[in-house]
Amino acid sequence: MKSVIAPLKFVLYLSLLVTALAVTGGRVLGQQPGSSNATGQPVNNGSAALSQAQIDNVIRAFTAKETEFRRALNLYAFKRDALVQQIGMGGQVIGEYHRVSDFTFDDQGTRYEKINFFPMSTMGSIITPEDIEDLGGVNAFALEAGKIAQYNFKYVGKERIDELDLYVFDVAPKVMPKRTLDRLFVGRIWVDDRDLQIVKSKGKGVPETKENKFPIVETYREQIDGKFWFPTYAYADDDLIFDNGTDLRIRLRVKYSDFKVGHGKVTITEIEEVKPGLEKETTPSSPGAQRPAGPVEGGILNSKAIELPAPVYPAEARKVHASEQVQVKVLVDETGRVMTADAIFGPEMLRMAAIDAARKARFAPLVIAGSAVKVSGILTYDFKDE
Repeated sequence: MKSVIAPLKFVLYLSLLVTALAVTGGRVLGQQPGSSNATGQPVNNGSAALSQAQIDNVIRAFTAKETEFRRALNLYAFKRDALVQQIGMGGQVIGEYHRVSDFTFDDQGTRYEKINFFPMSTMGSIITPEDIEDLGGVNAFALEAGKIAQYNFKYVGKERIDELDLYVFDVAPKVMPKRTLDRLFVGRIWVDDRDLQIVKSKGKGVPETKENKFPIVETYREQIDGKFWFPTYAYADDDLIFDNGTDLRIRLRVKYSDFKVGHGKVTITEIEEVKPGLEKETTPSSPGAQRPAGPVEGGILNSKAIELPAPVYPAEARKVHASEQVQVKVLVDETGRVMTADAIFGPEMLRMAAIDAARKARFAPLVIAGSAVKVSGILTYDFKDE
């Protein structure tokens, strides 16, 4: 979340009612925190005490299971209902970001989003690209399988929540990433001592900057199809304190539902590899795979561009030493060329330069179920007066 200009002070109160989602044929972790001692902290004595060798075995087991979980998730489609609100001093909602989407993953775990409901945000520039990435990344899944080696794990003890006995670990990156878009998780995870899978996490994405802070998000998972624990509910109610003294109260609620096996094969091909007539093909290449009716939501697209020219720093902006990020929403056609580009965030004096650069970007075509499709997403440009 990005700092607002005027400082805000908020009173603390409880405001979220947590409702369990119905899941067929699985175990459910209650969505109210519980503990095994009077202080509300995990215990680390008696049966909770583990030798270092046992701790290492548990870590190896649940990190391996997390890798299996992410592979299993690639076979599912699901719905995400994300609501982020800015809360005023009296507890009233003064800004809102609401986005309802259907998600699927390709063979490599790349996330694709189809937006079903997304009214105009009333939170202005507070929502950042990192916030959007966290909604589909560390907030929901905590530890990405491909990044597990980048973390340190510290065993805290055991805790009982509802009928589950859980190992508790504190998690932190071995090395803090330098770029804010390289998201890692810092916080606490709860691991079921029977399935050795993560069933709950509480933490936030890092790194943070002076201007960009993130709420602590508590995420609960439920057992889907009697096998893997998938996220079903996440919430946060947090005050973000910025270096300039700004106090920003944020409430977040995300629901994940409708998990269905419906993995579609998604491949990226070069332009010359797209065969003539593919855009007319409608036969799915795998069960449940269908060509999207509209553009596929690709999120932040900078890393996916095969050509991404830098914008020209405007002379007008140089005079006032303007240094700011501009975000441009683009629509990429089936050949990988940018069809439309519109600036959605950043100073007016920098927007046209960013738009001109975005129009020159090129991408490898995205092919789903044998057909090239359009992609919608965001390109970010950081202007610095050097």
